[in-house]
Amino acid sequence: MRTGKEYLEALNDGRRVWVGDERIDNVATHPKTRAFARLTADFYDLHHRPDLQDVMTFVDEDGTRRSMMWFKNTNKEELKRKRHYHETVIRLLGAGSAPRSPDVNNSVFRTYIDDPAPWSEQSVGIDGRDLTPGLLDFYEELRAGDFNAAIAFVDPQTDRSRESAQAESPALRVVSRSDEGIVVSGVKAIATGAVFCDRINVGVFYRPGITEEQIIFAAVPPNAPGVTMVSRESNVRDGETVEHPMASQGDELDTTIIFENVFIPWNRVFHLGNPEHASFYPQRVFDWVHYTGLVREMVRAELMLGLALLITEHTGTSQLPPVMVRVSQFAGFHQTLKAHVIGCEDEGFITPGGTYKPNVLMFDFGRAYYLENIARLSAELIDLAGRAALVFPTEGQWQNGELRPWLEALHTGPVGRPYDRLKISRVIRDMFQSDWGDRMATFENFNGTPLLAIRTFTMRRAEMSAAGSVADLARQICGIEGGRTEGSTEYLTQAEYARRQDGAAR
Repeated sequence: MRTGKEYLEALNDGRRVWVGDERIDNVATHPKTRAFARLTADFYDLHHRPDLQDVMTFVDEDGTRRSMMWFKNTNKEELKRKRHYHETVIRLLGAGSAPRSPDVNNSVFRTYIDDPAPWSEQSVGIDGRDLTPGLLDFYEELRAGDFNAAIAFVDPQTDRSRESAQAESPALRVVSRSDEGIVVSGVKAIATGAVFCDRINVGVFYRPGITEEQIIFAAVPPNAPGVTMVSRESNVRDGETVEHPMASQGDELDTTIIFENVFIPWNRVFHLGNPEHASFYPQRVFDWVHYTGLVREMVRAELMLGLALLITEHTGTSQLPPVMVRVSQFAGFHQTLKAHVIGCEDEGFITPGGTYKPNVLMFDFGRAYYLENIARLSAELIDLAGRAALVFPTEGQWQNGELRPWLEALHTGPVGRPYDRLKISRVIRDMFQSDWGDRMATFENFNGTPLLAIRTFTMRRAEMSAAGSVADLARQICGIEGGRTEGSTEYLTQAEYARRQDGAAR
């Protein structure tokens, strides 16, 4: 298994990276990027801790011990084991300070390898080539190297008032084909954490007006000739581990990737040219990202509940009935998210490739519940903290001999040491009142798909059709004879291979 040291060494490969206005030579060592590189290295090192061996690793069919991110869960108990792994990573890496850790990024490939044939069969313009062997070979390359494949699916924002705008946009497209492979040019607008990856996982989401040449699913090395990564300015507070306990852990950076005549060999091309395929199947790819996202959101809800309990206890308001009622909202938030995680696992199904997959409806609606409530509860936590979330001393002020007695008196509560309140305040500030924290909240809102898209795609798949099983009881009560309704619906006209990934095509 890969070590953190090996991961950091691999980052120094000549990749072209801009962060803000500065060109970065080595993301493993530069002050704007080294903290998150180190956090990702910590992910790899967790797998080598003897006390975590049974949680972080497994022994595969060949007798090789591997990271649990490569574990294929074939039943409910194995899915729970996989979830415990993801949850452990989240808890030990700052309660989700690395939303796109390697295990989350690589989960995308679970749908690819589960049912690889449609990716090649549905391709257009590949001259009869079978893309399946290359897809499977690439997955083995990822697994053998414990690589981190960053997700680059999002195209530039275009004029949505007219479909022709997508074709005119600078979105990535195929510019030529040969016997050796394809050449692509254009951009991918958002590739979170790409500057820290080992491979770029290129894909696409369907947009009205998208052209065949813009439908590309492939893998590209980050240092490939013609690839330039342009990241927004960093929100990291490098080296400020005391003052900024969360923001100092690094910023994974949301990145635009420029492709200038980049060559991709056929054995790293997974699908080409079919807008209809892109209109629904990539959502099944992101199912695993959304499931791990729900687990992360559950852990964050637990953290918010704990922060609310700590700060109200420390300020002496925890036993006031109005405060108790307000804090109970955080308990309900956490328990509801936990129920969605447990429920989706309990009502899972077996995919075409023999993977036990959690119930899609349940984890998607769990994510929707989180997104609908997180802004309100973040504001509630800040309000419960009161001045403790806004007015608190710096570390230098606290250590000043003249100021210290006054500051200790100001931060003394019925429970805990005065310095404890300062620690709580710093975490609340970083998570809910900083550029770093605001970026994390925005990321969750658009991670994979935003709230509107979650609801739209959910209603187009699984059992959410008048012809489906969910409406059986209503038909029975209404006295409608003849069983389920016949005829075509948007859901029923989708491809059978995509429906099988929902567990609804039986």
